[in-house]
Formats: sequence, C-alpha cells, structure tokens
Amino acid sequence: MGRGVKAWVLLLALAGTSAAQLPSKKSALTKTSSAQPKYKAIWEPVNVKEDLKLFSVYFVSADEGWVAGGKDELHGGVILHTTDGGEKWEVQLGDPQSSDRAYTDLRFDGPKLGWAVESTSGGDHKLLHTADGQSWTVAGTVAQHRTDYQFPSEGVGFCSGHQEILRTQDGGQQWRPAYQCSVKAEVGGLTRDFACQFQKLDFVNPNLGFAISQALDRGAGFVVAKTEDGGDTWHTWTVLPGEDGKEGALNFFDADTGVLRTLNGKLFRTSDGGKTWTGVSGQAGGKPDFEFANPQVGWMVRYRTMTYTVNGGKSWISRDISFPAPVLAASLPRADRGYAVGEHGMVYRYRVVPVEYTAKGMLPAPVMAAK
Repeated sequence: MGRGVKAWVLLLALAGTSAAQLPSKKSALTKTSSAQPKYKAIWEPVNVKEDLKLFSVYFVSADEGWVAGGKDELHGGVILHTTDGGEKWEVQLGDPQSSDRAYTDLRFDGPKLGWAVESTSGGDHKLLHTADGQSWTVAGTVAQHRTDYQFPSEGVGFCSGHQEILRTQDGGQQWRPAYQCSVKAEVGGLTRDFACQFQKLDFVNPNLGFAISQALDRGAGFVVAKTEDGGDTWHTWTVLPGEDGKEGALNFFDADTGVLRTLNGKLFRTSDGGKTWTGVSGQAGGKPDFEFANPQVGWMVRYRTMTYTVNGGKSWISRDISFPAPVLAASLPRADRGYAVGEHGMVYRYRVVPVEYTAKGMLPAPVMAAK
C-alpha cells in the first residue's frame, strides 16, 4: 500500500467514516441532476382564427370550454366551443360577419348547463341558455344595467343592480325583487340611512349566497349581504370603512372562507362568513375577477398581469406576462390548466409541461401546482 493511500485510509478512520459511506462521483452527479426542475409553466397560443374581440371565456374541464364575443361590441356576435383545449374551435352560435351584437358574460353550472348574454339597443338584454353544451336558445332576459348575474341552479338565477337583488325562478322569463337593501351607518359621528348599491354576487350552492355593495359614503365602508335559504331572506352588515366594493370581486369557498378584491385592487380574506375581513399581501390592477381551480389555487388575469395564490388567498403574487393583446377575461378549470382571452381572437392556454417543451409564441409563466 502506497504512502498516499495509507494517509487517506487513516484520515477516514479518524473521521469515523468508511470508504463505502462516501458518495461516488457518479452518485453525487445523479443527486444534483435529480434536483433540477422537470416541469415548467407556460402560456401558449390556441387562438381563434378570426379577428374577434373575445369578452368572455369559460372552461368546464381542462379541454372543453367556450369563448364569446364579436367583431366589436355591436357586430358579429359569436359563441365558439372547443373540446381539445383550443386546438380547434367551432362556431356554436352567431356569425362573425353578422350585424348581431356581441355575446358576453358566459356562466356555467356543471359541464353542459350554461348561460350567455346578448346586449340590445335598449331595454333588458337577451339571456341565452344551453342545456346540452351545444345548442343555444333565448331563455328570457336579464337587466340591462346589472352589475352581475348568477345561476346557482338551472331555473333559479339572481341579478344585482342598484339597490336590488332580483331573482328568477323560471330561467329568466320573469325577474322579481328578492331583496331591497337599506342600512344605517355612522358617518362623521352621525347615523344616516343608506340604500345599498349592489355590485357582485357569489353563490356557494343554490341556498348559500353572498353579495357586496359599493361604498355607502366616503369612509363608511360597504355592505355584505348573505342568504342561506336560496334568496328568500337576506342579512346585511357593513364592513371595511374606507374601502369600496364598487367593481369588486368576490369568491367564497364555503360558508366561512372567502376572498375579496375592492375597487382600488386591495385584497382581503375572511374566515367567519364575511363578518370580518383581513388584508392580505398582494395587489390586483385592472379590476379582474377571481378564478379558483380549488380552495388553494386561484388567479386573477387582466390586461397583461397575472396575480395568483397557492394558499387559498392568504397571499398573492403578481407577474407581468407579455400577451400580444390585453386580456379581457380568464378561466381556470384546473390548477395546471387555464385560459385567457382578448382582442383579435387571442386565446392563450396556461399549462404545466416538461422543461424541454417548446412551442411557437410560448410565454413563461409561474408554476402554481406540481405536475
């Protein structure tokens, strides 16, 4: 045994380590290699091959969804459908060359049950409905000056606007007041009566629903309304003095836990059914809506900013994305799959893919969920 080898063996003995315990050069390289990411998140184009302004998108699964829009607000109204994640689009309703107004405000309750709106030159707007995910018919109307509408079941829907929440129980043929809001609030040390101007609705199930109003007065906060019996009765209270629910966003995961965006983009979370709200880190510009794939992973995408959470809205991170056109609406059917739409037929698909994957027009994105 040479002098150098003897010294090496002695050093091992003094350290209490056997040669068999030392990692080989090959195993060390393998360990380093395994730590490298195998997947990445991207946005990639799956555009509609028409120069359309897409105002709305809704996907009921990773691959099946609808987009709605028109040549502009007043012409070429169309609803398109895909079953392969946007690789191919088929026109289900309308004609891009027609004089029909654009279709907007897609809503779905389940894989086939959906609604959309066509604006009119005056009066209430047309409410369109599909029960099979294929054919669309005029089901009734919805208020022209609404701020939101929701259908928690096929026949029963709610519409917010001014100080009323309206309800239909026949699929939109007739709407009647379900709740007219007036509350007392203290402003400048004096008690005043206010009418609530409702802005946003969110139904957890056909019985449990919430609504928020715009600010009652400068510094007075705004109203949260709650129903637990399908809209027969509503309970209200005032929250967040100094904040404004106008053009806000609202999402409840269950009877207790929800998230809220106010007019100025501040973000809040509740764990007591909306009685109290706690500010969380992050900011959302452009007045986007919430989209949640599950109670942990959600996002807001508007214009060229993606704001996302992976912890149920306890904190939010914003990332600028170089979309070729501003995003007007987004949908997140699954934590590793989503869609964003805008002008000129733009549809971009969010995916988690192998790290070596490439595609024309691909944009980098944050990974929100493990593959």
